[in-house]
Amino acid sequence: MDDPRSPGRGSPDDTSEPSRPGEGSALTRRSFVVRALAAIGGVLAAAVALPSAIFVTAPGWRARTPLRWLSLSVSPTLRTNDWTTIGKLTDFEVGVPQYRILQREVVDGWVREKAPVGIHVVRETETDVAVMDPHCTHLGCPLSWSAGAERFLCPCHGGAFDATGQVVAGPPPRPMARYDTRIQDGEIQIASLREGA
Repeated sequence: MDDPRSPGRGSPDDTSEPSRPGEGSALTRRSFVVRALAAIGGVLAAAVALPSAIFVTAPGWRARTPLRWLSLSVSPTLRTNDWTTIGKLTDFEVGVPQYRILQREVVDGWVREKAPVGIHVVRETETDVAVMDPHCTHLGCPLSWSAGAERFLCPCHGGAFDATGQVVAGPPPRPMARYDTRIQDGEIQIASLREGA
């Protein structure tokens, strides 16, 4: 007669041989935690590696194909001191702002390249002209002239400027930035964008 205390067939104390890794389809708690931690670590590594790779490689691709987020014009931080002709004085009607895009050599850190630069030209009198940067002084959104409202309007936060570039509404903290201008042989030329203008 079998002793009920001795391990045998059908005994409650009967233990089978532990399964080896890779055997069976059941996912143990330990392997689930290990896999979850590995996945979280992979996501964190990618979150650090991607911005780092962009930061390291940006100078190379920035010089050839600059990103344009808001408009076709470069932001006021891209500057040049060279005089650039934008057109004849007689091409502009007194009191009617015109938007122009011209190619200028600009400097962005160590990168020097030709880039499209947008400007608003306002012929104030027969002999005076103002050339202004087309970006709002609030957050840099592109401004457009509204003939009906007789204002430069910002589509982002409701900023408005009059024809001389002075703030008339909204959050902009200062007037539109102006370029140094001169009239040479009947042609309007611009140089650097005035700091703090």
